Amino acid sequence: MTAQIYADVIGSRQLARPETLAPALDEAVAALNGLFAPAIAAPFLVVDDDALQGALTDAVQAPLCVSVMRELLAPLQVRVGVALDGSAEDVFVAAWHEDRLVRYRGTGAAGDLLLNAFCAMVDPLVRARSDAEWQAVRTVRRHETRAAAAGELGIGMDELTELLDAGHWRQVEDADAAIAAYLALALGADD
Repeated sequence: MTAQIYADVIGSRQLARPETLAPALDEAVAALNGLFAPAIAAPFLVVDDDALQGALTDAVQAPLCVSVMRELLAPLQVRVGVALDGSAEDVFVAAWHEDRLVRYRGTGAAGDLLLNAFCAMVDPLVRARSDAEWQAVRTVRRHETRAAAAGELGIGMDELTELLDAGHWRQVEDADAAIAAYLALALGADD
């Protein structure tokens, strides 16, 4: 099942350096389209000057895509709507009204309630990340080993572990995996 994704940069109109937004969005679009190329249903593109939209053929990849998008744009925060049916922009608007970072729709009333409650528990962990914590998370994602990530950052393994722990990296990764597993089960039940 296809997952439509719409993400808007929070506070984009109040950025201290607004000229940095367009290049950051362009880089994120290029990276997302490259990283998720086998699963792209509609390429990611910049819309409305401060938002991204695209679609994946495999909805199970949506949680990872959302996390990668967050990491690419950090320290900018994004609010994301993921729709398995209907408009992702409408789902984003619902997230905006609820002051949520991520909202899903399309797994049925009970499934949507469960996924969105789960996302609401993760939101504070993501919102609280410092720039250094985001950098550590982003760098770990790019490397096969933590040692390589620590080397790129020019820090020791203990400091990298402290940054990842402070940024709740494992909890957010586990949440993404749980959401993906739920989507796989929920969408597989329709086959």
